Amino acid sequence: MRKIYTSMICFMLVAPISSTVYAEESQATEDQIENVEEVIEVDGDSEEWLEDTIEVEQPQEDVVLEGYENLGSMIYKSSAVSSKIAANEKGEYFIYYIMHGSPAALVVVNYETKKILHTFTLEDSKSAWGLDVDENGKLWVGGSVSSTLYSYDPNTEEFEKHGAIFSNKSDTSIQDLIVSGKKVYAGSAYGGSLVAFDTETEEIEEFGQIRKRREFVKAIVADEEKDEIYVSIGSPMDLLVKKPNTKNFTSFLPSKYMSEKYAQDLVLTEDYIVARLHPSNLAVVFDRKTLKIVDEFELKSKTVSTISPNEEALYYTKAQQLIKYDFETKEHTELGVYLPKGTEAINLDFILKESPMVDEENGKEGITEGGDDSKGEATPTDPSVEDVIAPQVKNELVKDVQIVETLPVIVEPIDEEVKEEVPNDEDLIVEEPIEEPKEFVLSGMVDNLGQIFEYNPQTGEMTYHQFELPEQPVELYTLASSSDGTKIFANGYMSGGLGVYDVQTGNKELYRNISQIESMFDINNKLYIGAYPLARLLVYDREQEWATGNPKEVIRMNQYGQERTTAVAPYNKGKEIVFGTLPDTSVGGGALAFYDTETEKMEIYENYIYNQSIVSLVSRGTQIFGGTSIHANQQVNPRGARLFYFNRSTPEDKKYIHLPFSASMITSLIVDKDNKVWGMADGKLFVYTDEWTDIKTVELLPLISGRFRNAQIIENVDGYIYGSVEGKLFKVTKDTLEVEWLKDKGVYGLEKDLNGNLYFYDGSNLWRYTIEQNRAIKQTEQ
Repeated sequence: MRKIYTSMICFMLVAPISSTVYAEESQATEDQIENVEEVIEVDGDSEEWLEDTIEVEQPQEDVVLEGYENLGSMIYKSSAVSSKIAANEKGEYFIYYIMHGSPAALVVVNYETKKILHTFTLEDSKSAWGLDVDENGKLWVGGSVSSTLYSYDPNTEEFEKHGAIFSNKSDTSIQDLIVSGKKVYAGSAYGGSLVAFDTETEEIEEFGQIRKRREFVKAIVADEEKDEIYVSIGSPMDLLVKKPNTKNFTSFLPSKYMSEKYAQDLVLTEDYIVARLHPSNLAVVFDRKTLKIVDEFELKSKTVSTISPNEEALYYTKAQQLIKYDFETKEHTELGVYLPKGTEAINLDFILKESPMVDEENGKEGITEGGDDSKGEATPTDPSVEDVIAPQVKNELVKDVQIVETLPVIVEPIDEEVKEEVPNDEDLIVEEPIEEPKEFVLSGMVDNLGQIFEYNPQTGEMTYHQFELPEQPVELYTLASSSDGTKIFANGYMSGGLGVYDVQTGNKELYRNISQIESMFDINNKLYIGAYPLARLLVYDREQEWATGNPKEVIRMNQYGQERTTAVAPYNKGKEIVFGTLPDTSVGGGALAFYDTETEKMEIYENYIYNQSIVSLVSRGTQIFGGTSIHANQQVNPRGARLFYFNRSTPEDKKYIHLPFSASMITSLIVDKDNKVWGMADGKLFVYTDEWTDIKTVELLPLISGRFRNAQIIENVDGYIYGSVEGKLFKVTKDTLEVEWLKDKGVYGLEKDLNGNLYFYDGSNLWRYTIEQNRAIKQTEQ
């Protein structure tokens, strides 16, 4: 496994001076984003930056399996990432929630009673965005991580796991699914494939990758009866259709929308297709026959409703207000009812109420929609007890009687004179009952706490319902250790939260009101946090109580086009904090920024490395070293990742260090006690001293995955370099670069405590690895 490269002279290249912005007054207001529960990005944007699953060559060395201890889950949270409201065969409605977690869960709630009926674990999934029901009311769920399909039948209360439905190993997440007839159509990331699952035979039809170099099939609608399939792919976006008796998908996306990332949802009616675009917040209406644009409008809800039960209209939300859109007139009617402040509709479903069929001649009613099948419809030839009881008597009985058993009806002989007055059946005129407009309510989820609204268009009333949904263990995402090594900090993927593990006592604390963290570093009893979204820099004063204003928000780098703060490091013993960012769509490279911890002023250098992200930073004396990723702006820079450094007094005068290999990202940098710079570049470990000294390298893995989070290295108290790469734990002898593999899977993130023991996570669990020299001491203590 070891390769040591011969000497190469490092070329020092001076780059063009970056633009500099001074943001002295950029301190955030008291309205902190951490003071309330964060709204999770439920449309899957966060998941797009997960590491791709790639098969890599396994190391051949023997693997040590001693000294490992599972410390359990650190973070729990109740986070509903998607939901759907639908009925079973009896017309009873249920709310289906997907709870984010490791693993995720399906929660079934009775809509009428608002009681939780079931919670099912979605093994092999951390989230699920694709939900739909078939003609029998059976729910189908598309999971993440291993593209697993699940189902729940509300008629039998049976939950079933159908397994992975994509054969391509790159297709790890089902982004959307739709049921049409007897087939479930599902689209994937990151192979951008489409399949159709037969609900009766469980056979799978694979359409393969829809378009080359497109990773996502983000939204699907299908009409099995007409043999039509419509898909949204990305990124960038395209809209395609497969017509009857054809094998290929044809694009119908107008050029004006080609800069969009994707359509995050599609809605199909008899005459139209509605595409909800991202990130522009536009809904585009296409004529289904001609595929030409007939209208477009702005919205903020994650989707639009299906067509209304009573009219050619749909519903959506904008600025928290519920709005109705008429297909025929193209008019938008503001309904004057609002969702809670700061929310928009995440899903929109219609609930049909019991709707009477009225016989205009005698005023009799029969239940036709959403009612219990056992109630049935009364017919003229099938008399019931009610037909033979005088109306005034019946009214008296109804007051006291709850259950009436059906009794035999005794028919007395009819007098001849009376008989003549009774008309023959032929003389009876039976009029067809007239169906009144269906009575319905519109309902949907508005936040990740599972709160739903209920709007009745007949009365104009709006009501809300909140649930105590079960907490799930959250997959961990970022680790850090305190400067004294007594605390381990852990953050959760998507759901956020900050868990604190006390190394000496084993106690755990959980702080909930913080979002996903991309990077963090502890120094001088302050934890500096790069939070997602909006590339926020937060400061948590550990000597003060976690409360309003602590953590304090310093700046939101989204105002400079940045999305994630992917690197944080101290300079000059923590007097300054330097951090680097990953840019959002249609922006240049990541930004380099300095935060003065005494004056609280910011110094910002935009587009620091052209069209690349800054994903690792470390300081050495007056120098600061950084590493980049070629992934930025949802694009890939064809030039390899850059290792750079500069003197703090002249950040604009950066110099590039030429590595003796090409890499897509330099994900971890440290300075050891001998003042040497160590780094991980893809699957290679390298060590750099200065421009007059050779760079030494060793290849650990030939292939890597991801965009900026695949490896972490540390120098330990025993003098070795330890690291994790692609879930594998290794140890390296510093002078010879000899590699020893310690664990071949399940190792992500890496930190150490004051004793040199290692901490990492696997799923939602924090693990400890006691290094060999401490094992005897630990056994003696026990």
